[in-house]
Amino acid sequence: MLKSTDLLRSYVLELKRASRAAAVSVFVPASFSGQSSAILIHSDDEAAVPELADPTAAEGWLAQQVERAESRGSDPLRSGAEGGWLLEISAADALFPSSPSPSEDHARKRRRSDDQQELPLTPAAWIGLRFDDPAAGSESFDLHAHGDWRPRLLPLGGVLAWHVQQVVSILADPVTGLPGRTQFQADLIEGFAGAKKTGRPLCLLFINPDDFAGVNERFGRDPSDRIIREIAENLRSTIRSSDIVAKYGGAIYVAVLHDTPLSAAKVVAENVLRSLTERAYLEGAVRLGFSIGVATFDPKSDSGEDSSDLIRRADQALNAAKRSGGGCIMVWEAGSEIEEVGQLDRLAGIFTGQMAKDYRNMVMLWDILYLMAANLTSSELEEQVVDRLQATLKLEQVALFGLAEDGEPMLKSGLARLSVPGGAAGRLALADLNAEELELVSQCCRQGRLIEADLGRAAGTEDGALRYAVPLLAAEQRLGCLYLGGRASSIKLDGSDLIFLQALAAQLAVALDRARLAEQERGRMRTELNELREALQKAKLVYRSPQMSAVLATARRVAPTDATVLITGESGTGKELLARTIHELSPRRKRPLVVVDCAAISSSLIDSELFGHERGAYTGAQARTIGRLTEADGGTVLLDEIGELPLDVQSKLLRFVQEKQLTPVGSTKARGVDVRVIAATNRDLAAEVAAKRFREDLYHRLNVVRLVVPPLRERPQDILYLAEHYISLYSQLYHKSIRGFSREGRETLLAYAWQGNVRELQNRIMQAVILCDRDELTPVELGLSGLGRSAAPESVEPQASGHPMWRMPPAPAVIRPQPPAPESPLGSSDGSAWGRLRGELARLIERAVQGEVPVPYGRWMSDDLVVLADKFSGSVARRAAKIVGLPETTYRRRLQKASEERQAGLAARTETWDQVREVLAELVRGAEEEDQDLLERTERLLLQEIVARFPKSDRTGSALLGVTVPTYRRRTALLKA
Repeated sequence: MLKSTDLLRSYVLELKRASRAAAVSVFVPASFSGQSSAILIHSDDEAAVPELADPTAAEGWLAQQVERAESRGSDPLRSGAEGGWLLEISAADALFPSSPSPSEDHARKRRRSDDQQELPLTPAAWIGLRFDDPAAGSESFDLHAHGDWRPRLLPLGGVLAWHVQQVVSILADPVTGLPGRTQFQADLIEGFAGAKKTGRPLCLLFINPDDFAGVNERFGRDPSDRIIREIAENLRSTIRSSDIVAKYGGAIYVAVLHDTPLSAAKVVAENVLRSLTERAYLEGAVRLGFSIGVATFDPKSDSGEDSSDLIRRADQALNAAKRSGGGCIMVWEAGSEIEEVGQLDRLAGIFTGQMAKDYRNMVMLWDILYLMAANLTSSELEEQVVDRLQATLKLEQVALFGLAEDGEPMLKSGLARLSVPGGAAGRLALADLNAEELELVSQCCRQGRLIEADLGRAAGTEDGALRYAVPLLAAEQRLGCLYLGGRASSIKLDGSDLIFLQALAAQLAVALDRARLAEQERGRMRTELNELREALQKAKLVYRSPQMSAVLATARRVAPTDATVLITGESGTGKELLARTIHELSPRRKRPLVVVDCAAISSSLIDSELFGHERGAYTGAQARTIGRLTEADGGTVLLDEIGELPLDVQSKLLRFVQEKQLTPVGSTKARGVDVRVIAATNRDLAAEVAAKRFREDLYHRLNVVRLVVPPLRERPQDILYLAEHYISLYSQLYHKSIRGFSREGRETLLAYAWQGNVRELQNRIMQAVILCDRDELTPVELGLSGLGRSAAPESVEPQASGHPMWRMPPAPAVIRPQPPAPESPLGSSDGSAWGRLRGELARLIERAVQGEVPVPYGRWMSDDLVVLADKFSGSVARRAAKIVGLPETTYRRRLQKASEERQAGLAARTETWDQVREVLAELVRGAEEEDQDLLERTERLLLQEIVARFPKSDRTGSALLGVTVPTYRRRTALLKA
């Protein structure tokens, strides 16, 4: 750009000579694309025409001429100054004779319609002439009288204007008009060559306003660009014309000072800082502080340096000035702390001003980014990076080192170019590196900085062996280094290459660190999935039915004791999980829980399995074993399927249960064992005792506390809840995105008679999740399509086995609603709160009449009343207990239980329950501080509605009330009484 404007300046001087004008100015407007800024050049210090006195005046005057383009034509214009004229010249006149005139271009621009694209105007320039001849101010003044220069010089001016505008659009900063980064780096390289040739020093200044981001945020883009231009004008007026002022990027300016030692550069920097900080910008609205970094190149002492080294030093000095608080000058000096400061510009060294090198660097960066996005393993990434570095840089040795657990370097991947002419690169082994090269790598990994050495020259060889170690740093964490090597006569790495390699290594370190973390995460996930698979059979109980709530309530009460527990129930109902729950709730939870499957052990070995045996107790007893009961010492033993024990073993077990002592097989000495016994069976032990297949005394010893786990068909509230739990579990395990059941799948699930109980349900869901390729499970995936459906809950009848079974209905919708019972004085159909509560409850119960699964509305209502009473009483327990009609201790216990269920997510309600809760809140809010017995009154109201619609189905009624069948029968008897 500087050479182009110098050419234009020469044109101005020639134009002044030819036209014999006192002053000549040339104004090249900014391009319409915005890629170049305006250029204004004066012939000398003589007063120019006022229209082109400065860039601001010239732009304002040009805007007026665009508006008058249709009327003024293309003749010379009179200036406001005496003897002044203004001429428009166009590049089109010289390069494209058939093109329209500039005035036609302006008019076409004005007349374009809104739906047309804007047509670019022909590049143009304006010449301002001021003559001292008095006749120049008259209307009859003839420009030709001052020489026949117009036909010769005006077309040349158009060509030069067009050329300058094109060069500026490529090389100049569009906001300031200063040389851009590319032009600056090219000029600096030329300046370096000149400095080396003359032996004169060269200095570089990096200049940056402090906190310019705040100015951008406060004023916006256009005012900020104006400040940028004002700073540029200030610098141009402060720095001597023989030096270079350029825009480096963002709000960073650079000044190249030729033939300037460091002492003189410091004075220049002080003058620049003073000039920039004393001026107010944006018409006095903004004052700025500035930081300046100074670096110098002395050919006598820095002969091995190049332009990229000088840029890096000045950048580091500027960064040091910014870190110290700004508003100061920092000078780069060898051995100072500034040498360790990072660079402010992250692109330094990547864009060097040399097209071939910049292209190579961008390709290498692109390759690294591509590899980072390819989701490679760390070993694949390491190998690919080494291959591409070797192929691009053509080095003899390229290697990547990581760090072992002890911090020592470890070769990950390497390539060595064979010395055979035309030979390909082969893998580099650790043995191929000598002690000096390994020490270079080790030193780089320890210190975390770039290290270079000429090992061959140090050894006395003619051709030096250059070696480079570039650290791999990720967030200050040292991951290893890149190792590069080659002969001094062939290696082509200069200072800018090393800066680039450091930037490349930083990106590579991040990629390697991410790959390493991803592998660790994948390993951790695999471990977790394996643990999840193992834990599937050890999962906690999942339930929401009142039947299971009652079982768990009893289990919680018995768990802290050492009482023997007998758990009965059908296969697959969760007896082992219940036993594990009791163990986890007991003081023995830190000791082992030993599970003995009595049905899986041979009858000939079960005695030895339980009690242990001495060496030689029987044929094959090669060593002494302690037995499963002794393994559980201090903990709990679960005797699963105890009904399968042979009678002879039962007698020994009886003694153990009574006295907590056992005698191993082959021993005569009894030993004490502190263990709690939990037994589980799917048999009716009472019937087994009657059939003489189980010892009666052992039965009574085991049956201290009996827990009966109801089958899944007796607790329909748990079916969907368990199914959704298993969907979530197996979707995560098998990487599926299944959100739930389709409507048909849900209906089929609830209607099916789960003879295999929870185990069957779990296996069905696992199979469905594995086979499902959609986001919902249907009867097809569940494998229940066409299978028998269970009847509604009121079809349940006791069977001979003592367990209720589902009767298959001959046809759907066989249940018909019963006529309603007479209204109770407790509630009516009027608009009172009690009347509205009765109406809402009636609508909810009607759903069960229509065949929907019964919901424990009674338990919901009592829990919500307790919580609402706590809320409206201000958490005063005494007052809340009186409102609901409970003793204070009972109220506190009920409140705690309701709160725990809410926290555990077991207090979910249907949307239709919201209206009931609103009425309950109104009843609690309107209650006075006296005994209201809201619990009893609301339960009585609900019970009336249930009995009216299900007078002969105690099981459905108990499910709706949320209590057991015996409790429901007692309460209905009191209601009828």
